[in-house]
Amino acid sequence: MADLPVGSDKSLDIVASSPGRPPVGLVLLCCLGAFVAFLDSTIVNVAFPNIAKTFSGSDLPTLSWVLNGYNVVIAAFLMPAGRAADRLGCRRAFAVGLTTFTLASVVCGAAGSAAVLIAARLVQAVGAAILVPTSLALLMPMFPMARRLIAITIWGAAAALAAGIGPGLGGLLAEHWSWRAVFLVNLPIGTVAVWASRRLTEQREPRGPTPDVLGAALLGAALGLLALGLVKGPDWGWTSAGTLGSLAVGALFAVAAVARSARHPAPVISLDLLRSRSAVGGNIGSMLFSVTFYAVILNNILFLTGHWHWSLIAAGLATTPPPIATALIARPATRFADRFGDRPVVVAGCLIYIAGTLLLLWGGGRSPDFLTHWLPGAAVMGLGAGLVWPVLGAVALAGVEPARLATASAANAAFRQLGAVLGTALAVSIVTSSAADVLGGARTTWYLAIGFALAVAVLTALTVRRGARPAPA
Repeated sequence: MADLPVGSDKSLDIVASSPGRPPVGLVLLCCLGAFVAFLDSTIVNVAFPNIAKTFSGSDLPTLSWVLNGYNVVIAAFLMPAGRAADRLGCRRAFAVGLTTFTLASVVCGAAGSAAVLIAARLVQAVGAAILVPTSLALLMPMFPMARRLIAITIWGAAAALAAGIGPGLGGLLAEHWSWRAVFLVNLPIGTVAVWASRRLTEQREPRGPTPDVLGAALLGAALGLLALGLVKGPDWGWTSAGTLGSLAVGALFAVAAVARSARHPAPVISLDLLRSRSAVGGNIGSMLFSVTFYAVILNNILFLTGHWHWSLIAAGLATTPPPIATALIARPATRFADRFGDRPVVVAGCLIYIAGTLLLLWGGGRSPDFLTHWLPGAAVMGLGAGLVWPVLGAVALAGVEPARLATASAANAAFRQLGAVLGTALAVSIVTSSAADVLGGARTTWYLAIGFALAVAVLTALTVRRGARPAPA
């Protein structure tokens, strides 16, 4: 074993089959890649009001691209990034993604105009799109086949925790320093991670078709136009030529992206990963749950600062209980799934999430009291999300051969980001439409969250098997 080169394919097989525990430092490094990528999908939300004050010449729908542009690019380039990583080497791609993400974060922090900030966010998203699939693809071979679910759980918990604590950390940085610190905090983290990435074992699939960059461009254009129509609808009018044209052309581009994916050897959307009912349930369910997850995150920040008039740091910290509950329940959730099956755990998680949302609906119209009118609903929502996220991710990756882990994980993350784009756009649209009634807009978003969570429960009941999931190939 000692004679094998670190980057050889045989060394990967030995690592994957080793019964020993994987190196904790390398596990944390891989999780850090997912953590920073998903952290920046939400950490900017709470700093958004301060960004709007700095660039007061830009309207809310335009500045919303600081949030949604990031999600659009990640959703469009996750699959090509996963394909490229499989072909060129996951460790090398991981380092490139970290470097791109870190440098773009510095430009975001130093941006002197909204245009520069939005452009830098798009570049930052390219780095994140590389980090997401490569981090899981590098992590999985560290675990023996029988413990791959543990790897998925750890990685998924890190991603969910990052997305959840983003508002709290963002509020702390924006309140005590500046919204620019929200981006600059990535510099020391990225620098250390790039240096440490040299210890990771290389993993690649030498032969393979070139990733479909044109398909990624079509998908990105589709998502961008759909989001544009949703966020500009209140200003332009829902029946205006601009709104209807954006939505129609976006839908046409989406159809073109799917059609191209059906015949391209390295598609931007791996339709073959949706051949089984379980894969449909895992991936489409992840997308639908992302709609509610990301819409609620932005909505809650705007509600707490706009209706209860809390400070940025107070609003950010108030959104921390859900991710803590999510992280605590993630591992038990997979154990419940092993014992009772995936379907009942996900359905139960959705119903618990709905119960938490109903509690927020009840408490939101009352006095601004954290312990009695906010914490119960927020904590219950986090508990429900903790049951849903890891199990849906495991279902989506079940049966995927090791050589395609980067591609499969990229596909699942891409579906999540599709939901993030739609959720953020819907939240912005609702907020813009009800600017004079913050509580009314918040309640509309919470009802929207209930509807999408219910849709996930129904989809899971129809597509995901009740018993044990199939083991990876």
